[in-house]
Amino acid sequence: MPMSGLSRSRMPDDGRVLTPEVAVFGDQVAEALARALGTDLVGVYFVGSVALGGYIPGESDIDIAAVSSAALTDPQRQSVASAVVEASAACPARGLEFTLYRREVAGSRPAGADFEVNANGGPRMPTAVHMDPTSERGFWYVLDRAIAHRSGLAISGPPARGIFADVPRSTLLEAMYESMAWHRAHEKATLYSVLNACRAWRFAAVDVLGSKLEGAAWARARWPDTGLIDAAVALRRGEDATLDESAVDALLSAVVTRLREAAEA
Repeated sequence: MPMSGLSRSRMPDDGRVLTPEVAVFGDQVAEALARALGTDLVGVYFVGSVALGGYIPGESDIDIAAVSSAALTDPQRQSVASAVVEASAACPARGLEFTLYRREVAGSRPAGADFEVNANGGPRMPTAVHMDPTSERGFWYVLDRAIAHRSGLAISGPPARGIFADVPRSTLLEAMYESMAWHRAHEKATLYSVLNACRAWRFAAVDVLGSKLEGAAWARARWPDTGLIDAAVALRRGEDATLDESAVDALLSAVVTRLREAAEA
């Protein structure tokens, strides 16, 4: 399968910067997947912070989604997982978060995780491989597929917008509501809980699905505790900062309310 040329151009058409190291790594992952799947590989795409323009070298993860022409056999799933984990060792970021969907699923409105393979690994990320989508929280994958449709960058294959279906606003609001509940229960006082809350609040208010850092900048002008958001951004950039659990919970609680109000509007 021919590569998209991202590692040569370094720059998407809309001006989002793609660093040489990230572009080269994306091609390496796409080539590994092409060897594992051959003509069954439809396309490979940057999603997450790379696609949204919020990537911070040395601190962000690299999120990649791929699409196969049909459901994979068990040997194919194992081959893909092994190829991805092996490739993740060369990741120039904290780590690689990878998900593969079959084309039928990618082109449909998401209802859950529905992946063929989910595999993570890298220099500073524990290796994890998941083959059963029913065991995973579906809201993360709903959000990723929405980002893929709206902002995904093709490493190989056709444009992401024609492969991934868009996700209705109501479905995204529900997924964000579920993510806030998850953060409050499992990961409260972390930079991710704050930044995901900021992004969700922005989406609920102005219907923009942007990066976490863009969400933080938007929310900072509207939330009275600017120190909380500043601390989360500092942590995201690899700087020292402390998050107060009660302050984080106050933000999450407020965003839950705004998401519910937006869903009912």
